[in-house]
Amino acid sequence: MDNFITWEMFNVFATLGAVVFMVVEFIKELGPLAVFKTKYLSWIVAFLLILLSNIVLGTFVFVDVFLYALSAIAVSLSANGLYDFNKTVIDKKDM
Repeated sequence: MDNFITWEMFNVFATLGAVVFMVVEFIKELGPLAVFKTKYLSWIVAFLLILLSNIVLGTFVFVDVFLYALSAIAVSLSANGLYDFNKTVIDKKDM
């Protein structure tokens, strides 16, 4: 990979899931965000990234906001699953 993250990369499900995982892990304990359950915080992050990327790329259509929200659920569940998988691997190493 020659670049850091670009807006176009947010159109790839796997990249978006990895970025959501990374961002949520970084911010989930910050002040007012700590009150949110992680699964809901990951949905908010995913939704905002999908929304922002569509605005920046010029593909935003208001009627698609519902689709962005549904897509954010899928990305959020994927990112949460990545966390659960990593936690299981780490827990098994401690045994």
